[in-house]
Amino acid sequence: MKTFKSLRLASYTVVTVAAVLLLHGCGGEATKETTLPIQEAFRTSLHATRMGKVTWYSKANGGFETLTNIPVPEGCMKCHPGTKADGTPIDTATYQPGCDDCHTSPGSPVSDQICLKCHSRQAREMAFYSDAHRAKGFRCMSCHTLEDVHGDGKQYASWLHEGAVKVKCEHCHRSLADNQAHNVHKNDVDCLACHTQSIVSCYNCHLQSEIQGNVKRPHTLLKDYMLLLRRKSSGKVYSGTIMTLNYNDKTILVVAPYRAHTIAKNARKCEDCHDNAAIREYNQTGKIVLTKWDGSKIVNTKGVIPVPPDWQTALQVDFVDYTGDPTSPTTDPTKWVFLESGADLKQMLYAEPLTNEQLQKLSQPYTSP
Repeated sequence: MKTFKSLRLASYTVVTVAAVLLLHGCGGEATKETTLPIQEAFRTSLHATRMGKVTWYSKANGGFETLTNIPVPEGCMKCHPGTKADGTPIDTATYQPGCDDCHTSPGSPVSDQICLKCHSRQAREMAFYSDAHRAKGFRCMSCHTLEDVHGDGKQYASWLHEGAVKVKCEHCHRSLADNQAHNVHKNDVDCLACHTQSIVSCYNCHLQSEIQGNVKRPHTLLKDYMLLLRRKSSGKVYSGTIMTLNYNDKTILVVAPYRAHTIAKNARKCEDCHDNAAIREYNQTGKIVLTKWDGSKIVNTKGVIPVPPDWQTALQVDFVDYTGDPTSPTTDPTKWVFLESGADLKQMLYAEPLTNEQLQKLSQPYTSP
C-alpha cells in the first residue's frame, strides 16, 4: 500500500512541477497561450469527451441508435449536475466540460460529494451496501489516480477500455491469503467475481422522457444480483451488470462487465455460484429469468446469475412503458404498463459469455474437501 501511494504521490509531484515550470517558465512570465499538461490531457479524458455514452449508444457498436435512428442527443453529451463545483448555475446552451465542474478553484481538493453529483450509481451503491474500502476511510481518490480523472493524453472509448482506469486490486493487495478459493480460482476468476456484494442498476429507462423532457425516468432499481461473465481483456470471470432502455415501444438489453463499489472482505460462499438457483434453472429449461412483470411492477431475480453462451435467447427480461407525460419531472407510478417480454436488441461489449466448460463446473454442487 505504501509503495503504491508513494508512486502516485511521485507522479503527482512530477505533473505539478512540470505544470509550474510551463506556467512560469525558467524565470520568465506566463503567457495567455500557456497550456498546462494536465489541461492538455483533460481534453481527451473520458470526463471531457463523454465517449462512454457514444460507444454504448452508437449504431456502429450495435447500440440503441440502431433502433431509434436518433444520433447521440446533444443533451446527453452535455450531461452535468445543476451547478459547477462552486455552486454557479450551468448554462446548458454554452456548457462544456471543464476543470470547474469539480474544482472550486485551480487545484482545490475535490470531495466525494462532488464526484457523486455525477456518479449517481455509486451514490446508490453507498445507500444500500457497505464497502470494505469505505469502512477504512477510503475516498474516491484513494484508489483512482490523477490519470483516471484528468486523462493520460489518450482517448478511450469507455472506462472499460484497457488502460482507461489504472487502479487494480493487486496494486495494494500484493499477495493472497492461502486458502482453497484463492488456490483454485486465482488464475481464472477476478477478485470482483467473489468479493462484490451486489450490482445496483436502474432498469427500463424511458428514453422519451430523457429526449423530450431531459428527465431520467427508470421504472425501478435492480439490486441484490450480479452477473457472472468473462472480461474480454483478461479472459477472467468477472462481475457484470445489465442495463435496459425503451423508446417508442423498442427495447434493448445491454450486458457488460461492471466494477461495483460494494466490496466485502469476506468473499461469497462457494454455493452462491455453484449449483445455485440460476444455473439449475438454465440446466432444466435453457432459460434464466432476469426480470419479470408481476402485474404491477418489475421484479428481478436475486443472487449470482451466469451468462451462458446462448445468452441472447437464454436471458429473459420483461419491459414496461410509461404512459404519463414524458416531460413531467415527477413520475406517476400508476402510468407504467406492461410492454413486452424479450428485448428487440441485445448488446454486449468488453465481455464474453461463460464457456460451456465453465457452466459445467458451476453445475457441480460444491463439496468441502
